[in-house]
Amino acid sequence: MKKILLFLILPFLGFSQGIHFSSASSLQEARSEAIKQNKLLFMEIYAPDCHICNSFKGVFTQPAVGAVYNKNFVNFQLDIRNPANQMALKQAGIIVNATPTFVFFEPKTMKIVQARIFGEKENSVGMVNGIGTKAANPAEQAAQFPKRLAAGEKNPGMLINYAEYARITGDTLSNIKAMNAYITLLKPAQYSSQSTFNLMQVALMSHDNRLFDYFIRNLNYYNSIYDPSVVRMIYENIFQITLTSSRANQLGNAGLMKLKAQMAKTGLDRSSIVRRTWMLESDMLFKQRKATQAMKVIDELINSMPGALGPKENQFLCDYVKGKTKDAAALKKAKSNWCLYGTK
Repeated sequence: MKKILLFLILPFLGFSQGIHFSSASSLQEARSEAIKQNKLLFMEIYAPDCHICNSFKGVFTQPAVGAVYNKNFVNFQLDIRNPANQMALKQAGIIVNATPTFVFFEPKTMKIVQARIFGEKENSVGMVNGIGTKAANPAEQAAQFPKRLAAGEKNPGMLINYAEYARITGDTLSNIKAMNAYITLLKPAQYSSQSTFNLMQVALMSHDNRLFDYFIRNLNYYNSIYDPSVVRMIYENIFQITLTSSRANQLGNAGLMKLKAQMAKTGLDRSSIVRRTWMLESDMLFKQRKATQAMKVIDELINSMPGALGPKENQFLCDYVKGKTKDAAALKKAKSNWCLYGTK
């Protein structure tokens, strides 16, 4: 009788357990499992020393979470510290700026169908199951985001989801569209909430919106209620993304001036600002056929340097100017000042 009861109970144990994570040693191996089982592939990107990641361990053991994830996905955990895993993420077109990051794939094509970046105090059954349920529902998958936004949908959850997905996949333009639409829904009283602070960490990719404007104007307040190192990380990330994204050249003079002013408000001195912005500004001026002004920007860069330029730096500036302009005066200056002391 005991054996019969045990036999009857065993099939139901899987539904009373948490997430079953695959023992696959690589993303490719986990992908093969998902294809074989005809399921989507769920990947949690984590770091062992990430306290937010560790806070999800208890959530993953919950039966309600296991019921969603074990039914719909092959579940895989990827340690971002592993160089081989970093290469796998690069090949998959995934940009990780925070952990944990959840990514859901259609395994045959490895197309990302859903994604979410989790922040502080978001380790709940509801939030974990929320993104899992969306990933399993074709109507809630990422392919629908552009259509829903174009149709004028103002659902805050969808807009945030789209913005995070776009950041993970490196789609700056879509991210900005989704974030701008979401920011219009926010009231000023919500700008400093925990959820908005989390969102600035994981989804914001532009310096030119009223949320970031408010953030920069009120840094002292944010520093008083949140970890100052995280506050700094937010604005440093936004500055870096703005200067290096494919949209950087579309900033224009007004956009660049605004960016510089924001940098100054964070306490960066003029020399630091020049070293960060000189290339974008000079490139912009060369394209506008303002070679004299562009060369002045380079002069300011050199004056901001703590020491004299070495052969490599001289050669870089020589090649840079020669590649940007045909202006005779600029080329003459480059030749006599930098090319002469370069490595060639």
